[in-house]
Amino acid sequence: MRRNGLHADLVEKLRVDDELHRSIRVEDRAGTAATVPLEEALILDTAEQRRKLILSVLTEDPVQYYDLLQQARMNDDSEVVHYAATAMAQISKQADLALQQDARRFADDPNDREVLAAYANALERSLKLGLAQGRAAELQRRQLERLLKLQLADSPREEGYSLGCRLAEVQLQLQEYKAAEQTLEELVRRWPVRETPWLLRLRSAAARKSGAEVRSILQEMERTQVYLSAAGRQELAFWKGGAA
Repeated sequence: MRRNGLHADLVEKLRVDDELHRSIRVEDRAGTAATVPLEEALILDTAEQRRKLILSVLTEDPVQYYDLLQQARMNDDSEVVHYAATAMAQISKQADLALQQDARRFADDPNDREVLAAYANALERSLKLGLAQGRAAELQRRQLERLLKLQLADSPREEGYSLGCRLAEVQLQLQEYKAAEQTLEELVRRWPVRETPWLLRLRSAAARKSGAEVRSILQEMERTQVYLSAAGRQELAFWKGGAA
């Protein structure tokens, strides 16, 4: 402050701050209240609105809406079904081509860590989308298991945590419970308060129909004081309800 008023630089700063404040977009509460989930829109909205919805999905990133497209393929509107089926076919084709390219790159240079990671990610993406079924999906999981083990053998400590969790998930999907338990025991030993290995141990015990082991793991988690996210607390509540 000067005796005769605000400093000129401060006046300018206040003006700029006021303009920034005015430029902040406030959420339209009325519009928010009127929105519904995409899944409900496919059921509740008119045929014209459903078609616009599917077309808007296709102009964005269809892969992130793959589950929605699967639902849309069962819609009673033939035009919506056509758009959804066409999009899913295109996604599948592009994913297959990308997977083949990554497989060839890995075959040509198996010692390149970036190539290895890209191939593993492509396999994981294909499996999550459900693009392979039956025996083909099993072969992809076994290849993914092998790639994750190769990555783990030469990875920094922090990267080893996420790779180990991914490996354990694949081993559980393959019903390789003994191998999964070994992977999870190592993860718990190195990162005792992180939630994912513990939650995977619970899923493993449940898959083997061992209620006693589920209860034992829950008690261990309490003693260890495992840090839980909101999603983790929700899943833990589910297991506690089942073990009661």
